[in-house]
Amino acid sequence: MYAPCAEPAVCAHVRSKLIGMSCTTLLVGKSASYDGSTIVARNDDSGSGKYDPKKFVAVKPEDQPRHYKSVISHMELDLPEDPCLYSIVPNVLPNRGVLAEAGVNEYNVAMSATETIAVNSRVLAADPLVKLQPAENGHEEIPGGLGEEDIITLVLPYIKNAREGVARLGELLENYGTYESNGIIVSDVNEIWYVETIGGHHWIARRVPDDCYAAIPNQLGIDALDLDDAFSERRMNMCSADLLDFINANHLDRTMPTLERDEVELNPRIVFGTATTKDAIYNTPRAWYMQRYLNPSEDWDSPNAKYRPDSQDIPWVREPESKVTIEDVAFLMGSHFQGTPYDPYGTTGTAESRHRYRPIGVNRTGQMVCMQIRPYAAPAFRSIMWISYGSGAFTTPAPFYANVTDTPAYLRDTDGTNASTDSLYWTNRMLAVMADAHYYDTDGEVEQYVEDVQAHGHAIIAHTDASIRDDADALADDSAHEGLKAIRLELQTANDAMAEWLRARTQKLLNQVLYTTSNLMSNSFKMSDHWMN
Repeated sequence: MYAPCAEPAVCAHVRSKLIGMSCTTLLVGKSASYDGSTIVARNDDSGSGKYDPKKFVAVKPEDQPRHYKSVISHMELDLPEDPCLYSIVPNVLPNRGVLAEAGVNEYNVAMSATETIAVNSRVLAADPLVKLQPAENGHEEIPGGLGEEDIITLVLPYIKNAREGVARLGELLENYGTYESNGIIVSDVNEIWYVETIGGHHWIARRVPDDCYAAIPNQLGIDALDLDDAFSERRMNMCSADLLDFINANHLDRTMPTLERDEVELNPRIVFGTATTKDAIYNTPRAWYMQRYLNPSEDWDSPNAKYRPDSQDIPWVREPESKVTIEDVAFLMGSHFQGTPYDPYGTTGTAESRHRYRPIGVNRTGQMVCMQIRPYAAPAFRSIMWISYGSGAFTTPAPFYANVTDTPAYLRDTDGTNASTDSLYWTNRMLAVMADAHYYDTDGEVEQYVEDVQAHGHAIIAHTDASIRDDADALADDSAHEGLKAIRLELQTANDAMAEWLRARTQKLLNQVLYTTSNLMSNSFKMSDHWMN
């Protein structure tokens, strides 16, 4: 039995988080990807009117805390003594804690945390969120649970595969609770798992089928959970040990008859989720567009289409019509309803339709990280983090090896407050503002930049892979410390080369866009405009 939350602001917090904090997730199973990799990607979008500078850093075992205290909730716990090396893309400013957001560890396990979701008020009443209760009126402070700030830091350094990650996260949720509703991704070379928090202490998880992708837009997404599997073999489904009792005791299931453990399938959206008018404007259109792009032969646009942008029953997973590439992921994570009447930069539809729905690529995107775990590469260089900063509509991700002990300064040393062309984050922010105001005048230059970055990125990875393959294959095990150290230095050299090329190419785009938009300023005037007329 969980005590009612002492703070009535909990539900208001959830609503504001759904509206203000926003991310989009795309997961691609290994048989659905172009090269057999598992691919997980997520936009990290800050709250309305806020912009969170980002950096790319490696965390060495000696730098991982042994005692942890959350900035937001003041939760404290001791951590294991044997963390591993991992790379993350956290916030620069420490005011809300680490907020690691996306990372890969040296065992080639990737995590992204979190996709903000929402659960219904019946769930919150039965298992309230665990929020910090400050010391007041003579009462001592009561710490809250864990949240987006904490999850990767508390899980990723201590796991060797995705299943271990789900299990560790589930244990933390059950013991400490959470103060927010979130979706968390954990993947390795074989599996992708998606975890959704249910109230303060409960959780569900489902593995993405190998031949499918999952499109997730700020809404509780899992639409089928096999309870028989979750309570036995856990091949494709996992959940809290007491989930069934929790559902029945609190009358959460709306199907008939009352759910029993031996019944096969539960629809978590109906039991735990929301389906509001705001969802149909802010969330479901993004899932609709991702599926429209990856399954283009279906009818998505006619009055008789099975799924519309505001449909609340868009499937969680689908088989794509063609295998999904990094370029597909990059396009979708920066997309804005291109080819539809809902494109804010479009010329079709109406002024109203072009701003009816929330696009995937928005101004508030801090970073997008696409984590590719490649089965054909040796473990020492298997994981690639495709990283972009800023609004995805005006940039594209570049690849960086994850298994390193240091990262390029151009992506690492982002200033928290001052705009500067010394960092990728601020350069992309400036580019987006100028290009947005003159979309069609700068679109060709941006498109060429995207093509150049993607082509160069694939080329540098292929070249580096080939140059270190023999050295990596010679590593018999982790005891070959010096050999692994040498490979990591080669990966860092490749990352530095990618960053230096990216700096030069991004600066070139900035110069082009600055020139074009300067000539289009409203106060532009030259004598040749009227001379001798």
